[in-house]
Amino acid sequence: MKLKDVEIIVMNDEEYGEHLNQLFERVRRGEIREPEPHKIVARTAEDIGKILTRERLRLLSIIREKTPESISELARMLKRKESNVYNDITFLEGMGLLELREGKNHVRKAPVVDYDALHITVPLTA
Repeated sequence: MKLKDVEIIVMNDEEYGEHLNQLFERVRRGEIREPEPHKIVARTAEDIGKILTRERLRLLSIIREKTPESISELARMLKRKESNVYNDITFLEGMGLLELREGKNHVRKAPVVDYDALHITVPLTA
């Protein structure tokens, strides 16, 4: 299976603005031809804890290890309410931390985590 690192970077507003300016300039010059490694930018270190709660990390781990065929099956594995699991799945999908793919019966969506680790970068100079 393909390995994918997801990098979470903490940047203040000024750093984030500069990051976007550099990114747009690289695109304009044609320097970015292929997708870069997935990155999530957080505004504070505390935001990382809001993104990666204990339950969300457990959810990602179970998906990676057990490969449930649906959100309902995942909720049963986690012993959580399906609506709460669905909310976490929707959030994590929006953050790019998991995918929902067509399941075997073409009706249900199967959550997929196709990477092994999250790398978090927190600058000490801010």
